[in-house]
Amino acid sequence: MRRPDRRVDHAGRALRSLALSFALLVATAAPACAQDDGDSGLAEGVYARVIVDRTELRSGPGASFQRVRAAHRGDTFRVEERASTGYWFRVELPDGTFAWIHGDTVYNHQVSREEASGGRFAPDVFAPAALPSATGELAVMFGVLGFFNGFMAVRPALNIAPEIELELNLGGSVGEGGRILIGSGGPLINLWPDSPIVPFFTVGGGFAVSDPNADTFLLESGTVGVLYGGGGFRFGFRYRITIRIEARGYAFFDENRIAALEEITIGATVFF
Repeated sequence: MRRPDRRVDHAGRALRSLALSFALLVATAAPACAQDDGDSGLAEGVYARVIVDRTELRSGPGASFQRVRAAHRGDTFRVEERASTGYWFRVELPDGTFAWIHGDTVYNHQVSREEASGGRFAPDVFAPAALPSATGELAVMFGVLGFFNGFMAVRPALNIAPEIELELNLGGSVGEGGRILIGSGGPLINLWPDSPIVPFFTVGGGFAVSDPNADTFLLESGTVGVLYGGGGFRFGFRYRITIRIEARGYAFFDENRIAALEEITIGATVFF
C-alpha cells in the first residue's frame, strides 16, 4: 500500500490554519464595524474636556511656547495627537486651527458630536471670534458715506477686555461732493464676545478735513469737528475668518453749522 505524501499533508494543514485565521479575523472585525455603523452619534477619535478653571493653549508642546488662547472648565476639543515628549496634546480649536494643551488639565474621552460642539449652530461653518484671547484688532472696511460717496476706513483697536476695545477710526471718502478725511477714536463695546456672531456698539469723536467741490456746500473747506455713533456685527467663521458689517452716523460741526452723514460698510477684521 502506498504511503501518503507528507508534503501534501503539511500543505493541507497550512491551508486549514490560514482559513481558520481568516475566519477569526472576519468574526472579530464584523461586530466592530456594525457598532461603528450603528452609532454615528459618537465622534471619530478622542476629545479632551478641560477639568480646571482655566488653562493656556499654546503654539507648541511646552510652557515656553506662545500663548494662543485660554480655555476654561468644560471646554471640549478634539485630540489630534500626543507630543512625543512631555504630557501635551495637540487639539483642534473651534475655528479649525490647532494648539497644544497640557494633559494634566484635561480628561480624554469620547463624546457625541453635539456635546463636543457645545450646541453651536453649524459648527463646521461658524466659529467663535478670537476676542477672548486677542490683544488687538485691525479692521479694513469698504462702503459708502452719505449713500453717494465711496468710503474706506482702517480701524485698529486695542483690546482692554473681551468686552471693551479702544478703537481708532481713520477713514476717507471721495465722491461728487468732494473729499473728506476723518481721524477719530473712541470705545467699542462687544456683546457676547465668545459667540460666533458678536454685536458691537461704538461712539467717539475727532476731526475731519474737508475738500468740497465748488458747487457743493455740505461741508466747507477746512478742518471741522466730528462726533459719531453706531454699531454692527462680526460674523466668525472657521480658520479665523471674520467678516464685519456696520453702520455709523457722523455729525460734522464748526462754529457756524452742523452736517450729518451716514456710513454703511462691510469688511474683514484680523485679531492678533
